[in-house]
Formats: sequence, structure tokens, C-alpha cells
Amino acid sequence: MKRNKIKPKYLNKIKPSISLSSAKQQNQNKIENSLLYSLISIGLILLLLLWSYIPMFFLAIFGINYTNFSELGKIVYMLISDLALLLILIKIYQKEIHHDFHNYFNHNLLENLKQSMHYWAVGLFIMIISNYIIAILTNGKLATNEESVRSLIQLAPWYMAFELIIYAPISEELIFRKSIRKITNNRYFYVFLSGLIFGSLHVISSLNSPIDLLYLIPYCSLGFAFALLYSKTNNIFSTITIHSMHNTLALILYLISVKL
Repeated sequence: MKRNKIKPKYLNKIKPSISLSSAKQQNQNKIENSLLYSLISIGLILLLLLWSYIPMFFLAIFGINYTNFSELGKIVYMLISDLALLLILIKIYQKEIHHDFHNYFNHNLLENLKQSMHYWAVGLFIMIISNYIIAILTNGKLATNEESVRSLIQLAPWYMAFELIIYAPISEELIFRKSIRKITNNRYFYVFLSGLIFGSLHVISSLNSPIDLLYLIPYCSLGFAFALLYSKTNNIFSTITIHSMHNTLALILYLISVKL
């Protein structure tokens, strides 16, 4: 009888130490995973920013100078380059993309679109209001990124249609939404981080003056909305779809304004 009483007491003394050791190991694994996914996200962001130079490097090895291409040749080169990056990203997230695509488009598509549009509408509202206020403060000055996009639309409308409707939504959502989501389990920190990086890179990559920093507000607002949507649905096609719709609408409105 005494042995039976001693055994549970002995086990009770061991359990806390085992539990503590297990919790410590889990925390260490979480930190290691967070660091790993942070490095992956940074690598993908750098890949996106520097990708246009990478194919040029390989062309230079074979003695081919990109600057000697005709206008059509440059457009074809950029199209092939963009497709190559998309294939790399799709390959990296192949299983998750296949799973998300099936769940989004085959399981209550209308309800999924309705939810996506709800978050987009909030982000778009903040974006419009902030752009209106900034336009007043800057006498109608456009963001440098927006000016660059519009000039490229004039030069190569079909290429820019692909860029805005397909390339940007897929590449940016896989990098700024999916890859960053793996860094942290904290929803609010994720939304802040994803939206801030998304907005910052749209502004800083074409920064000409300090006034351009004001455009962090409209760009980040849309980034926050997309990040909230992805954290809610855990389906990358919720943000890819609405991102593509947003760019399509912006492109159509711009083309109409030019014709008028």
C-alpha cells in the first residue's frame, strides 16, 4: 500500500519538469520557425525587387545587351521574365495554391467573393479618402509609383494589363500575404507587418521627395485590408482575386479617363 502511495507522488514530481522541458522546446521551435520564415520572406521580397536584374545578368554572360533590344523585344523580355518569377513562386507554394484554389472556387464561391469584397471596400474607402486629402495638400500631385504605372500603360497597354491583373496580384499576395503569415501567429502583428511592408515597397521603390511618404497611408490601408482578409479566410485566393479586381477596376477607370 505504501508503494502505491509513493508512486503517484514520485510521478507528480516528475511531470512538472517534463512539462516544463516540453514547453521550453516548443517555444524554441516556434522561435526557430519564425526566424526561418522571416528569412524566407526577406529572400522572396528581395527576389521580387531585384528580379528584373537577374535575367539581365544571365543575358550579359552570353554577351547579350538588354538595352539593345527593340521596344517590342523589351516588352517580350519583361513578359517572359515575369512569367518565370510567377512559375518559381507557384512552384514554392504549389500544394497550398492547389488546396486554396479548390476551397475558394468550388466551395461557396459567391459567399467567398462577398467576404472578400467586404474587406476590400473598407480598405478602398480609406484609400480614396486619404488620396483626396493628400491631393489637396499636394495640389493634385500623384504618387510617383502611380505616375510610373500610368506612363507604362501608355507605352505598353497589353503588357501592363497582364502586369496589373495577373502578375502583381499573384506575386505580391504570395509574398506579402502568404509568406509573411508564417512568421507570426499574432493576427494583429501580422496585419500590421504585412500591410506596412506592402505599402512601403510601393512608395519607397519610387521615392522622389519626402512628400511621397504621405502615400504610405493609402497604399498601407489596402495592404492592411488584404492582410485582414487573409488572416480571416486563410485562403490566398481571397486576396489574389480581390487584388486583381481592384487593379482591373483602376485600369479601366484610367483608360476611360484618358479617352475622355
